[in-house]
Amino acid sequence: RWSANVDLKAHGDKIKRLPETCDSWTLVDESDLGESAADLLRCYGSTLRNYVDSETGNKVNVAILFGPRGPTAIHIPEICFDSVGTTQVGERKMETIDLNGKTQSLWSVKFSRDENPEPSIEVWYAWSDGSEWQASKYPRFWMTETLYKVQVSGPVGDGKSTNPCKKFLTSFLPQLEPIKQRD
Repeated sequence: RWSANVDLKAHGDKIKRLPETCDSWTLVDESDLGESAADLLRCYGSTLRNYVDSETGNKVNVAILFGPRGPTAIHIPEICFDSVGTTQVGERKMETIDLNGKTQSLWSVKFSRDENPEPSIEVWYAWSDGSEWQASKYPRFWMTETLYKVQVSGPVGDGKSTNPCKKFLTSFLPQLEPIKQRD
C-alpha cells in the first residue's frame, strides 16, 4: 500500500527489446523458455538467444530471466548442466567486468562433455536486483521480491586470447541496463 504498483509482466516484456547486435556480436536466433522451465521458474519475462562473433566465429548462448526471487535464484548451471550429460570441471570462480566505472561480478564454471576430462563449455552467470550484476552465494536471501538473471554459455577460452563469454558480456551487459530500470 505504500509502494508503487508495478506491472511485472509488462516490465518483464522489456527483455524482448534487446538489440540484435552489440559490437561484433550478431543475434542468430531467439526462442522462449520451454513450457516446463517457464512453469518452474515463474518468469515475468525471459529470452533465450544465440549470438555469433563476426571477428572470431565464436558462438554463445544467453538466457535472460526476470522473475520472483526464489525460483530465479536457485536455478544454477551447476545443477542444470550436470543433469544433461556434462560434468563440472573444477570449482566455480568469481570473475569481474568493469563497466562505466562499476564492477560487475559473475560466477564462471566450466564443464566437459562425453567423459572427456578437458572442459569444452564455460558458463558465466549472475543476478541483479536492478543495480550491478552480482555473483552472490545466496541470492534468494536478497531483500527484494524480483531478480534478473543473466547466464551465458560458450566455448572455453584458450588463455591466449579474449575469453568468448567475457567478451560477449562486456558488450552485452550495458544493453541490459535500460531494461533493468523500472518505469
